[in-house]
Amino acid sequence: MNIVFLDIDGVVNTPLLDTEPFDLINGKTKKDGFYYGLAFPTDKKLYNRQALMLLNKLCIENNAKIVISSTWKVLGIDYLKELLVNSGLIDTIEVIDTTPYREDFKLTRGNEIQAYLDNHPEVDNYVILDDEDRMLPSQQEHFVKINYYVGISIPDYEYAKSIFNKTKDYGLKREK
Repeated sequence: MNIVFLDIDGVVNTPLLDTEPFDLINGKTKKDGFYYGLAFPTDKKLYNRQALMLLNKLCIENNAKIVISSTWKVLGIDYLKELLVNSGLIDTIEVIDTTPYREDFKLTRGNEIQAYLDNHPEVDNYVILDDEDRMLPSQQEHFVKINYYVGISIPDYEYAKSIFNKTKDYGLKREK
């Protein structure tokens, strides 16, 4: 089984920038004549459709299921599935679980991912999509560091695909 460990903020939920106010339920900030916004869990929608389309493509082409590793996991798996589908995730892509949360893991997301892997030997291969590098050294070859302001990009998708294909030909050159 192929798994995508998915962070939310900075991966499929990235900041919006405009000269007009956003119709957001929660937060927006005005600075230097521009409005900055970021979707909150109560918005029931994420604001990077392009990143979600690339996530769709990655999951479909690699028969991958999603496990939420984001702190948003406290909202529950059903809420997160609805939120992702409302935002553009194809509803046939399975969001199967969240990584465990334990107080002693809070500083290292890699520990939460490792705990999930330890309890799920059926996982054959995995990709971690996250904007922060809090992974264990053993997970680095499965980790795609996403630019917080951009979300999943085409080079990120290509790199993740190469991990599933177990190749080191990452296609487009990536900056870390």
